[in-house]
Amino acid sequence: MIVRAALPVMFSIVAATASGQAPVPVAERTVTHGEVATRVSLFSNRVVVVTVRRGDEQDFMRRITLPEDQYMVYLGILQTAAEELDKQPVSSDVETPQDEAVLSLHVGRDAPRLLRFSPMSVVKLPLARIQGALDDLQLQVFEASPSSEAIRTWQPQKGDRVELMNGTTATVVEVWEEGLLILEHDSTYVRESVPLGMRDQVILRVVEDEQ
Repeated sequence: MIVRAALPVMFSIVAATASGQAPVPVAERTVTHGEVATRVSLFSNRVVVVTVRRGDEQDFMRRITLPEDQYMVYLGILQTAAEELDKQPVSSDVETPQDEAVLSLHVGRDAPRLLRFSPMSVVKLPLARIQGALDDLQLQVFEASPSSEAIRTWQPQKGDRVELMNGTTATVVEVWEEGLLILEHDSTYVRESVPLGMRDQVILRVVEDEQ
């Protein structure tokens, strides 16, 4: 029953993204410890954004784009868990005046729903699953290489020059429909094929045109 109820909202989020509409938030959590606030946000265009603020200063901001299959897994977890949330998702709340978690859910039958609780609170299983999914997404962003994310979102064109992981440079000479790249090394003229899923393991960065 829960899964059936979840499907229309899930499909509407996916359909909105596929139709080219502006991305909408799926879930967002801000955890405050004293003056430090860490926010993780998942959007319908598969983008995850993490920011860390200390008072009025932003110390960190990074975004990554999830592969479509991975995004659908997280969307399913969040949607199903949101549907299972009852009116009292926190089992045992704790008073922590300097620490607070604020969770905004845009999936589930009561969406949008805003929850406030202490990070030290004991929560019920549905909320624990949501917390676990957001923790995992946050960790992925913290561990992601900014250059790797740039390579994943890069739209290569014939003639683009790239710096490789071994410090040499190469030029894109062919771009196949399935995403395969043919690179020609600048120093040796040897050609190398790079599959779509291997780009961020072979290419360090795209060399900007100096003109």
